[in-house]
Amino acid sequence: MEFYWLFKVFLIGLALFSWISYRSERHQNKQNLNDIVNERISIRKLTEDEFQLLKPYLDNKWLVFPYKYQSSLIDLEVSELVGNCVRHSLYTNSEETSFYYEIGGIELFFPYNMYHHISDFNEVEVVFTQRYAFVVKINGYDIKTAAESQNGGIYSELDEPWLQEQSFDLETLEDEESSSGKATKIKSETDNKNNYVELLEREETPLESKNKNKKTNGILSAFFLISMTVSFLMYWHLTNSAILVLVIFSFILFMLFYWYQPKSKYDLHKVKCIKGLITSKQTNTKKVTVGKNYILNVPHYWLPFLPDKSSIPANMEVTVDDKNLICYQNMLSINNEIERFGPPKFVKCNLILFITGIVLSIVVYFQASIIDNALLAYRTVNESITSWNLEDESTLKNSPIKKGDLVNIKMSGVSCDVNEKSNEKSNEKGCHTLFINNQPIENNHVASMVDQMKSLFDNNFIDTRIDRDVMRVQQYQDRLNEMYKQYDRRASVYSMNIRSLYTKLKNIGKIVTTLDKACNVFELDCHNVRKELSIFYNSSNWQEIVKNAEQYPNHDEVVDSKFISRLDSLISTLKKDILVKIKDTVSNYQHQKSSLKVDLSNYSYKDISTLENVNNGNLTQDSLLELKLNHYYDVLLAKAGIINVVGLVKDIYYQDDDTISGLKVDANYCYSMNLNDLFSLTSPVLISLVIFSVTSLISFFNGIIMCYKLIANRRRQSEIIKFYKNRII
Repeated sequence: MEFYWLFKVFLIGLALFSWISYRSERHQNKQNLNDIVNERISIRKLTEDEFQLLKPYLDNKWLVFPYKYQSSLIDLEVSELVGNCVRHSLYTNSEETSFYYEIGGIELFFPYNMYHHISDFNEVEVVFTQRYAFVVKINGYDIKTAAESQNGGIYSELDEPWLQEQSFDLETLEDEESSSGKATKIKSETDNKNNYVELLEREETPLESKNKNKKTNGILSAFFLISMTVSFLMYWHLTNSAILVLVIFSFILFMLFYWYQPKSKYDLHKVKCIKGLITSKQTNTKKVTVGKNYILNVPHYWLPFLPDKSSIPANMEVTVDDKNLICYQNMLSINNEIERFGPPKFVKCNLILFITGIVLSIVVYFQASIIDNALLAYRTVNESITSWNLEDESTLKNSPIKKGDLVNIKMSGVSCDVNEKSNEKSNEKGCHTLFINNQPIENNHVASMVDQMKSLFDNNFIDTRIDRDVMRVQQYQDRLNEMYKQYDRRASVYSMNIRSLYTKLKNIGKIVTTLDKACNVFELDCHNVRKELSIFYNSSNWQEIVKNAEQYPNHDEVVDSKFISRLDSLISTLKKDILVKIKDTVSNYQHQKSSLKVDLSNYSYKDISTLENVNNGNLTQDSLLELKLNHYYDVLLAKAGIINVVGLVKDIYYQDDDTISGLKVDANYCYSMNLNDLFSLTSPVLISLVIFSVTSLISFFNGIIMCYKLIANRRRQSEIIKFYKNRII
């Protein structure tokens, strides 16, 4: 009894070992199949008749038992296998329950009992599924002859009663297909309308999938590269440590998306095998039309080999998603191109990053003073940089300052260049060019008239009041109008229309003398204003009027309000002319040899407190003129603003005696750090060099890679075209 059980266990173990060995061999055969599919050479296309004879085996799983059911072919390419054909079987209870045929480790399925024609050495033509190959010809015996020899019957090779019940013949299939009625009719009508026949649908091969770019198109990488650069520029101008985190985060995301390959890019797409006529070819749009309206995209180098219009239906393979023609007859094939010449190179990502890198490098170069920062870094490493504290003119003029040094200028008597256009803008409170003048202007007639000019530009220069004298004059006019009304109605209407309002003009003599001095000093044409003021004096001689005004500076007169308006308008015009003259004087004073000039470069500017109200757009015109006059005189009298400029020396201006007459300074606030912090890991100077290097290298390497890919693609296409020409010939 014990021997019996030991024997039973031995048999079970042997059976289990046989089953594991059998499954292992089939798994290895599947790997062999994948390898040969990638390396195969197609000898021809499967004909439509052959496909129709194989279709029952693709539609009914019992006909291929015990093989694993496959509903579609990989493609319509027919390949040749040669060698000894071996049948492997698996037995259960001494009965064969599974088997398969193989040649060279490739599993074969013989439809229509074609295995009867196996010999010692075999030449077979096959088409592939994902797990095994269908034999369409063996040793000269083809599938059509095999199907005819069975008189339309299709049987499974395993002689089992329950499998025999699953057998059926072709005539029955035809009856069932014709009885499907409406569905078949609709499909037929659709095919007739499109004028092409859909043979089968399959998944694209791994080689065909290489014709698509499996990486991202570069837009996300470019976006985060831009985000990194913009964040850095914010950090450069604000020095906020929180922004630096955004710079680092954007760079990490840029690297991630540059190398990221979405899994969806590796999905195999559907390919549709059709047979139809090419009805037109559009060379400009790189498209062909199959049938009436089925438009396909075509590789541009295929166009010379495709007919403008075909008369014989051709087998074609088309991607379902984007309608790209990937195979035409046995002549043109993307799969064969990639097998022979390798996949194409994709340049879109490199082009986007190349352009983005160039633009960002230019922006960083000009915004962050890359040359100056590099020079500063070099001099810091070599310990040749000097920092200067300049608090007076003599120290600045006589110091041995060099380009690339750091300066800290603390001085008074500083003014903006009056000719700088930015100062004329209503919203600008700073300037780019500064002049330092600690000594007031001397022996100048303009400066000597500071009190008179401030009086002239005062808003109360034309002082008017309404008092009893004005009220009496107004009452007198009202009574006069009443008299006109009683005398003549028309005269009354006229008098009402010319009714005037009166006011008292104060200090007429002071107005006359002040305007006379201004006109003489600034050599202005004051004919109109003199004419208006002469009505108060019984003389046409202006010099006599001035003498009279000097004797009686506080003389008052009741005048028409319209006269005040005219006089105010004339004086406002005169003020503007005076400001032009004073501005020229200030400009000459600023540019004299004793002045020091400081140019602020790279979009930097300094706030000057005395200019804050001068450029205030909310002021009236008269108030603005008054403030500008006061500012000009503050400059002439060396009472202008105080500044503290810290920056990097970019250029030095010298006088004839080799003393310094001015500096060109990049006054970016980051240079106000001490030298230890200036090149720390969070230093804007150091980070600017890193960012510029990153954007420049990205642009450079992507440009090189793009050129290499374009050259490789051009060479590849030339070889493909040459191959097709030789093949057609």
